[in-house]
Amino acid sequence: MRKAGAILLTLLGCLAMLELGLRAIGRSPTNKADGIADQYGDSFRLRKNITKIMKFPAFSYTVHTDEYGFRDRAVGPKDLAARPFCVFLGASDVFGNGVDFEDSFVGVFAEEAAKRGLEVLNLAVGGHYFLDQEALLKDFMGRTRLKPRTVFLCVNALHIPKFDRKNKNIIVKSGYVIDRDGWRIAYLRLMAGNISSAYCFFRDGIRRIQERYLNYEVGEKSPEFLQIYAKSNKIRQPERIKQFNDYLTGFESFCRENMIELVYVYMPLSDSFKLKQMVKQLGVDPDEYDAAFYEELIRTHCETNGMRLVDPQPVLQRAYEEGKVLRFKLDPHFNKFANRIIGDYLVQAMF
Repeated sequence: MRKAGAILLTLLGCLAMLELGLRAIGRSPTNKADGIADQYGDSFRLRKNITKIMKFPAFSYTVHTDEYGFRDRAVGPKDLAARPFCVFLGASDVFGNGVDFEDSFVGVFAEEAAKRGLEVLNLAVGGHYFLDQEALLKDFMGRTRLKPRTVFLCVNALHIPKFDRKNKNIIVKSGYVIDRDGWRIAYLRLMAGNISSAYCFFRDGIRRIQERYLNYEVGEKSPEFLQIYAKSNKIRQPERIKQFNDYLTGFESFCRENMIELVYVYMPLSDSFKLKQMVKQLGVDPDEYDAAFYEELIRTHCETNGMRLVDPQPVLQRAYEEGKVLRFKLDPHFNKFANRIIGDYLVQAMF
């Protein structure tokens, strides 16, 4: 027992020295401040007027939110009564995970829009589904009595099969989104990264060793990712496709009633470009999967209903085939380069 106690005390002493040393050289914990989320009914949204530096093994970037709680280039008020504005709806790819606002495709578009007297609001929140974003838009319109000129509804293969799902049973603790079931353990892990430089040192160090020496790459090789593109997916059933089209038609009716232009933006997943290669490596028949289904699904809907579609998939595909890196190595979100491609394409399509 005395030996075990001596070993434990020695380890604790070493960790304390490491903690002090890391802080002395400026290696602070990942999240010294609170998170960026706020409770929103049984779901969540972004907090208002915050600035938060997000530090992860894959990337570091800064998040600002405006007076409405939407991601923006800076905190503070927005005068939306003075000029027309448009809004973007979507999830983490539209929010711009991993890049500053100016480097996100919404930020690229906003810069050009400002030159034409058009304001841009980014309502996207990582983890939101279509219904969450629709509720956020309607809440904003109801509270402010303001209507956007244009709504860009950004859709991707991850959320189309979940078009009728919404977040629920969510609890927000210290600005972090956690499922209410078993939230305490998840919260303790978050707090460890929030207060301990040593914890972050070991966590990030393991990731960097995996990346540098083991050729490790975080990818979308989960069963869910493969199931999204499987030809056996339920979204391919005629009844399910009809339900999806009916949902979109209902949202289109809402926009028409409020004299809002609706533009669809198809957002491919970064790993969809190498889907066939991935399934071959896993020993699965590539013919059982189809990466083009969702693009064709939304294109058919738009053509049938006379809706406008902006589809950057071909230019991203071309960049990928030219050997360009479109995503972060330790995170499958689009990097700064890919965001610029999408933003420039959107600017060219709309302006």
